Amino acid sequence: MMMAFGLVKVRSGTVKRGTSNVNCSAFCSHKQGSKRITQITTCRAEEGTSLLQRKRCDGHGFAKGDPEFDVTDPSSLGETATVEFKKRPSGVTRYSHGKDGKGAIILDMQEKSRYPGDPKGQCALGGVTKKMVIKSIAGQECIDWNFVDIMDLFDDYEFQPTDTKEAKDEWKARPRKYEATPLPCVVEFQECKVTEVDDEEVAPKIEGKWYPRGSPFSDDDLTAELERVKKESPVPGDYKGVVYSGPSSVDDAWIQTFIEQQKEGILLPKVMAYQLVIDTIKVLNTEKTLSEFEIKPGDKFTVCGDTHGQYWDTMNLFKMNGLPSAKNPYIFNGDFVDRGSWGIENIMLLYALKVKDPSSLHLNRGNHELIEANMIYGFAGECMKKYDELLFDLFSESFRKLSLCHLINKEILVVHGGVPGPNPRIFVPGMSHDPSDAIPRNAVTIKLDEIAAVDRETELQAGTYKAAVDLVEGDVVPEAGKVSEVRIVIDCIWGDPRLTNGYGPSYRKSRGIFMFGPDVTEKFCEDNGLKFVIRSHEVKEDGWKQDHPQLYTVFSAPNYMDVGGNRGAFLKVTNEDGELKITPTEFDKSDHPDVPPMIWQSYFAETHPHLTKKMKKKTGPIYDSNGMLVQMSKRELEDAQNQWVEDDEEGDIDGVEPGKTITEKAHT
Repeated sequence: MMMAFGLVKVRSGTVKRGTSNVNCSAFCSHKQGSKRITQITTCRAEEGTSLLQRKRCDGHGFAKGDPEFDVTDPSSLGETATVEFKKRPSGVTRYSHGKDGKGAIILDMQEKSRYPGDPKGQCALGGVTKKMVIKSIAGQECIDWNFVDIMDLFDDYEFQPTDTKEAKDEWKARPRKYEATPLPCVVEFQECKVTEVDDEEVAPKIEGKWYPRGSPFSDDDLTAELERVKKESPVPGDYKGVVYSGPSSVDDAWIQTFIEQQKEGILLPKVMAYQLVIDTIKVLNTEKTLSEFEIKPGDKFTVCGDTHGQYWDTMNLFKMNGLPSAKNPYIFNGDFVDRGSWGIENIMLLYALKVKDPSSLHLNRGNHELIEANMIYGFAGECMKKYDELLFDLFSESFRKLSLCHLINKEILVVHGGVPGPNPRIFVPGMSHDPSDAIPRNAVTIKLDEIAAVDRETELQAGTYKAAVDLVEGDVVPEAGKVSEVRIVIDCIWGDPRLTNGYGPSYRKSRGIFMFGPDVTEKFCEDNGLKFVIRSHEVKEDGWKQDHPQLYTVFSAPNYMDVGGNRGAFLKVTNEDGELKITPTEFDKSDHPDVPPMIWQSYFAETHPHLTKKMKKKTGPIYDSNGMLVQMSKRELEDAQNQWVEDDEEGDIDGVEPGKTITEKAHT
């Protein structure tokens, strides 16, 4: 089980050019990837121009993991190469910037000419290599200019097939300090020392600060924790709610009273909360990575998608469809917490129902049952505000015990994210979301027994995703090999469908997560004897969608984050004379107390800044995916600013493509 948690640190690197060999040293103590981005993305925001690659239309810009360099340090500069360009583009596919947004360094380029006169081979033929910076353009020294000014002066880009006409027009009309230099033009490049950033290294822990527990709980550990909290936190004398003293104390009347008392803001006392979570861990310990159950002819079960701490909507769902019972079993398909402000109430109700009758309520793990997500999106802060840090450790232990998927009558697989990803797991820098830019489906399908053998007690971390790809070097494509357990876990809780065949990169994270097409779903079902796959993980306008002929998505958090504008849904699966049929039921949002989403993230950021990857609300002017200022009325601006975004460039955890809001995602 991987439980290392930390930020990034730097390591030294070397640049080679001809006979020169320049040793590089760390220029700064770069401890957190998002810090530098936060500082530099504001330096030219007032001009509507972004420094982030994902927010620019030319493909250039900063991406997490880019090396550090300082063009203002003469000792970091080496040999030069001069090229006369007669056409655009020159063959450089991505420039990035250095310290304080200065300079432009080559990180990705076409390293050979494909045919005589190939414009994309101009740099390679002129002796230009990666890790060189632009020194001058048409005689104008610009090595230490702002990155955006250098890019505007050179104007070295081509639009991508996925760029819309509107995006192209906006990019061409963007405000700029310098117009493009006419061709032909001479550009001088110069070697530059870099310091590579290693996102996978773990920074030293700060003495006296809390960190998530790095080892599993034994039975003796659980007993000791419960005895400790009994001594330190006895039940308050004025507590008037339900009493939890073990699974046998929970019956239908207990559940109904508990639902109402949580609605009134009355939580279980700490000692009872500890005991309920510990009892749930013991129940989940008896279950499997791939759990199975059967529904007989005439019977039914219900699949619910993400509920995300939207307790009032969960109550409404049970009011509509009844509480779990032997005749009314449920699967809740992950993402019970985070985002919404009542994650504790939501998960405590589900856990109470689970210990009451384990065979009536089944739970799958989602990507928000990860420590990394919980520390970013609110549940860690909520747990620590309403209870304490040690209870959060117990919740994390319970999340690792959750099944990854459930198999119903050996015909329907229920999984939070998606089916297994490509093998080899190819990542090509610059790979786009163009339907034609796809990885073919696998020749050999991962079987259900391989998924069942996976160690589900795996804690994914920031560096896990990048490590779970096979990089393509030059024209050499890696061969298919044995698929690691970590990769299967990533796919089960993170994957998304796409409309076209094959695999493609996801909008979630910067790399390591894949989208899969209808041909992938079809082959996976055929080779595993499945009729359907039911998954969740994505907001949908009607709360559900049949994405592929054999793939359903269900999402049970209506008006997601109070801005989605979507309906919620659950799927009813009935056995009609031996044939399983799926029927969706949609429902609208429920009224809830005037508490906004994501309030607990702010609390966690204040109390645990050493562990915080910030989320922020959009403030000030709003810019589109091309870094252009969007003209809005006052009301439109207020609505747009009521959107939460990540304060780094890792990608959007909800799978929202750049330039779109959660509302727009729901309606695609």
